Amino acid sequence: MALLASQTLTEAIAELHGVPGTKERSKELRHGLIDVQAGIADEMSGFALPTDFEGLARQVEEQMQHASLRDKLFSFAALSRSPDPATLEQEARDTIREHPLSSLFGSSHHDREGKVVHRSEGAGFGDGADASAVERQIAQGETIRRHIAASAAEIARQTITRNHYVADEVFEQLLVHSAFVPLNLVMTYSRGFTRFFRGDFVGAIYILTPLVEQSLRHVLKSSGHDVSKLDDATKTQEDRTISSLFDPMRSELLAVFGNAIVADIENVFLTKIGPNLRNRLSHGLLSDGDPYGDDAIYACWLIFHLCMLPLFGFRSQLTLPFDCAPEDQNDSADAAETAA
Repeated sequence: MALLASQTLTEAIAELHGVPGTKERSKELRHGLIDVQAGIADEMSGFALPTDFEGLARQVEEQMQHASLRDKLFSFAALSRSPDPATLEQEARDTIREHPLSSLFGSSHHDREGKVVHRSEGAGFGDGADASAVERQIAQGETIRRHIAASAAEIARQTITRNHYVADEVFEQLLVHSAFVPLNLVMTYSRGFTRFFRGDFVGAIYILTPLVEQSLRHVLKSSGHDVSKLDDATKTQEDRTISSLFDPMRSELLAVFGNAIVADIENVFLTKIGPNLRNRLSHGLLSDGDPYGDDAIYACWLIFHLCMLPLFGFRSQLTLPFDCAPEDQNDSADAAETAA
């Protein structure tokens, strides 16, 4: 079995680490590891969880029953919300407690080439479950949640585009007022959302994902925080990357965005056990089909959600081009604002 051979070769290479005179042997084992990993994909099999989305479709279509494009876009932004990480952890621990065998053993997480990108430990015995097993259980639960949220977003997106003309100018009129969007990126964000709503998910994910990093820096700077790093040796400065924002500046992010949104951004764009979209996209590791998957669609929706959140308080003052519907707000639009 390729999977078993891969594990054995990995352990052998680890045992030889630091042993004098084993360089050539280690090299030989590494080549063998790459060879056997190519067969791991053939040993994997998919499984499906049948889900009836008929009720979800009706609910989403009812939420989108607004006359104006403006109110539809606000309802679209309020379709879901980022879950509380404390709740996710408790649910994960409860699941492990109810189904201990599913989390008893550790697991390895492979990319499409068979390389191990993350390892999770098994749940420990006794009162508390191992943190690594809890993290894995949260990731599995979040995969299901993003699937449902992405399905709802796709239903809503199609409802909007069937009845309205969506173009860059529409989003420009909204985003120019958003505190999440730097003024010098309004047009770029708008083009990304136009691509998204028109079904060009490749263009959307590749435009929007890199912008999240700059928006986070923009919001932190607006809140009075320094988002640059000073190299004492060279006396030069550079902006912090998104990874470094989530490490030494995590407390600042939590103060501005709250636990739920920070955890959601991290789970979607940064964690190796999750979609890891930011790193995979930056390094060209997304395949042709990935932008059409649930994680990418949810990521685009989440970015739109973040851009729209600062606007809910004064949406009645906003007007959009190509929107000839009445400006009166209805009860369902007010419900969308409350949900956001």
